[in-house]
Amino acid sequence: MQNLKIAAIQMTSVVGDIEGNLASIDRLLGDAVGQGADIACFPELSVSGYNTSERSGEPANGTRIPPGIEIPSAATDGLEAIGKRHGIWFLVGLLERDSSGIVYNTQLVISPNGIEGKYRKTHVPTTEIGTWRHGDDLPIFDHPKIRFGIEICYDTHFPEVSAALADKGAELIFMPHASGGVEPAPEKQARWERYVPARAYDNTVFAAICNQVGDNEAGHVFSGVTFVCDPTGKVMTQSNDGAAEEIVIAQLNSADLEAARHVPETFFRHFRRPEIYDSWRSN
Repeated sequence: MQNLKIAAIQMTSVVGDIEGNLASIDRLLGDAVGQGADIACFPELSVSGYNTSERSGEPANGTRIPPGIEIPSAATDGLEAIGKRHGIWFLVGLLERDSSGIVYNTQLVISPNGIEGKYRKTHVPTTEIGTWRHGDDLPIFDHPKIRFGIEICYDTHFPEVSAALADKGAELIFMPHASGGVEPAPEKQARWERYVPARAYDNTVFAAICNQVGDNEAGHVFSGVTFVCDPTGKVMTQSNDGAAEEIVIAQLNSADLEAARHVPETFFRHFRRPEIYDSWRSN
């Protein structure tokens, strides 16, 4: 990797308001670029808004819940234009309708050259499985300065995902969320800090987590929690306001990653024994 700045962005996404959400992404991305970011991550379903049913929960603003966004489409054309205009890589979440008609919870990776790829949420809980299907791939993305993987919300509860991404060469894992519920921001952050730093520490990678924030006008209110961990699991920087949109900028230095991986005994993946784990899975 090379030294770079990342932006982890907590954003308000209104269900069904694709145009308004794109405008927010454009605005926030411009602010991130102004702060020197090389790459930015927006929350889960930041383009579509978070709703676990296409058949219920009509938004209060009267707009129709979208039946999933096709790739390519007018919405993705708009995202590509935003990336080209700002000259930056960024990650956004959307409800994707595949050509087969199947809907996925997808995080799209966009550069100034267009769509670089996508990740489909691989672990879908019971509250969501009726709306979208799980994906089956764990891709790695090659930014000019760093290799990264993606885990969407519930995926982060499965340590195997982080280990697999690290084994594939990830130096950074982005963790976009749309985590609602009644938890106030301090409680949510405390809960997340019980396991997200471990994903970074055990795999000697940077980890950046961000959440939606505010009212999505379809029955969900989100506490904004955003922070970045270094490869030793320490929280480097975090959001200040759990009720407002915010951009968290973190400087990632290659020397910190090299130092964390320098001593074999604390570069735990050096001692992994996948042959044992594989036999456990086969039983």
